[in-house]
Amino acid sequence: MLTREENERLTRVGPGTPMGELLRRYWHPIAAVGQLLERPVRPVRLLGEELVLFRDPAGRLGLVGDRCAHRLVQLKYGYPVPGGLRCPYHGWTYDGTGRCVAQPSEPPGSTFKERVRIRAYPVQELAGLVFAYLGPQPAPLLPRWDRLVWPNVFRVIGFAEIPCNWLQCMENTPDPVHGEWLHGYFFRHWLEQQGVPPEDPRWRLADGFCKHVVQHEYEWGPFGIDRRWVIEGQSEARTIWTESLPLVFPNIHVTSGGGRHTFGWRVAIDDTHTREVVVRVYDPGPEVTVPPQPVIPWVELPVIDETGEFTALDTILGQDVLAWVAQGPITDRTAERLGDSDRGIILFRKLLRSQLQRIEQGEDPINVFRDPAHNTCIELPCPWDRGFAWGYGTDGSYVRGAVTSGDFLPPVLAEQIEDLFVAAAARRAGAAPCDSGGQAESRRQICTP
Repeated sequence: MLTREENERLTRVGPGTPMGELLRRYWHPIAAVGQLLERPVRPVRLLGEELVLFRDPAGRLGLVGDRCAHRLVQLKYGYPVPGGLRCPYHGWTYDGTGRCVAQPSEPPGSTFKERVRIRAYPVQELAGLVFAYLGPQPAPLLPRWDRLVWPNVFRVIGFAEIPCNWLQCMENTPDPVHGEWLHGYFFRHWLEQQGVPPEDPRWRLADGFCKHVVQHEYEWGPFGIDRRWVIEGQSEARTIWTESLPLVFPNIHVTSGGGRHTFGWRVAIDDTHTREVVVRVYDPGPEVTVPPQPVIPWVELPVIDETGEFTALDTILGQDVLAWVAQGPITDRTAERLGDSDRGIILFRKLLRSQLQRIEQGEDPINVFRDPAHNTCIELPCPWDRGFAWGYGTDGSYVRGAVTSGDFLPPVLAEQIEDLFVAAAARRAGAAPCDSGGQAESRRQICTP
């Protein structure tokens, strides 16, 4: 358990708070590029700050404070014009740096606008997402994590807004034991209650999660916490035990296996709201050419309806959201009783404290990158065998529906992804076995039976 003071220190994220200052050292995803194509001006709440994201007619992005400096009108009602974002009330216009560049009702020759500026923060695009940095200058590089820059993969972006603190969402990651119960037995119970027929691929996924975690260990690694576990009946080759999967500090969740990869942020909106932002990366293998994606598709997953009921319990994310929100807006960690299976959570809290100490000493925390030579493609471990077939089997075989089951995808996207995996598996059939005993040597090589 934590003291009340420690719990406050690790959960509050507004300006001037210890955790807020730590999280401001990192880039956070705030929108999909595709969302700006549909609506070029979008309100954003991040780390307790009200902001407005926009793209001007020249394609330049800006992230500025939400109020016009003139009469404090909300700029989410503004509109993009050449040079910036225009307030609808009197036409004051702001560029992406927050400078006022037009005051059309002021006298000709007035220099008043040169003395007006609103808050503004850097923004960049990567992997179909727009990222923002709210911390001190100079800003670090936007990390090019491997899952975000791999070629020949199919990506989908998912969003979910969750009414609870970011930390209870993130403490899910160093806790593989919950998978057996929440995504296994609870999922099976839900499928039973809903009368889902046994041939539905979600049963196969739930049964896979029901396999017992027989061993799990954690240690600090180069990017955060290296998580290792073994599932009942699993061999050791290319598993999460041998390869590990990192919790990427401070707020990134990573999973891999069978050609299916998840890379997701738990973005703190404010103290009691979190935005889950997921890049799902589907890698069918080199046997097929994945069609280009000029715009990465995005999906908003409604996880709670207007009555407070959970609405996505047939998805893995929706099940997680139930557990996070059921702990309350901010978990009272003074009352918890942690056991041996919670070693990963305890280690994560120690890591948070150590990185808070670093910034208090004027140092960069981990995963702040400033050397471009080390930021071309930041490679992370990539296990092949999750212990059950969520994607390709360990021998490279494939059952239709396995890679998208329990996901948040609309049918049209799921079918495109499934077609790629089925085609790749078919083209591998009859090829000579590889030398790795039925395991993939790397992300780019998928072995045959």
